[in-house]
Amino acid sequence: MPHDPINTAYARALFEMAQAEGIITRVEEELFRLRELLQKNPDLLEFLKDPNTKHEGKRQALGDLFQGRLHPLVLDTLITLSDQDRAGRVLHVIEEFSACAAGATQKISGEVTTAIPIDDATLNRLATELSRITGKTVQLFQKVDASILGGAIIQVGEQIIDGSLRRKLDQIKERLAQ
Repeated sequence: MPHDPINTAYARALFEMAQAEGIITRVEEELFRLRELLQKNPDLLEFLKDPNTKHEGKRQALGDLFQGRLHPLVLDTLITLSDQDRAGRVLHVIEEFSACAAGATQKISGEVTTAIPIDDATLNRLATELSRITGKTVQLFQKVDASILGGAIIQVGEQIIDGSLRRKLDQIKERLAQ
């Protein structure tokens, strides 16, 4: 559902409010974490989309779950999407927000997935090198996934570099199976 005008409108509104408050980076980081949470817990997204659950109940649950953990702009956007029966669009709105932020700031978001957490210095060196390669400022978010066993998977924009040990083992397995 890329570039749907409804998703773009919500994302643009959130972006403009975040820009006015000078918190684009914070909102983008929180949206990244929210996206991860919703992808790992599809039941939460199903709850938000459930037409049989009253809006007041959803608002209360979101407040209990996220109050103090998400900036009020992010929480209000999530509640608004839920109240307007558009919670199913939240992941697309997050992607559109990232696109707005990247376009406005010549910055691009990326994700590095490793089997174990990496330190901030390594993350910053990687972001610096990716910035040099892309010609844009790269903001990297870290994700830990033990199933990749080792190495890293880096996604910047549409580009994916899979240097994981899991991928290499799969390639060896494929060669041996031939």
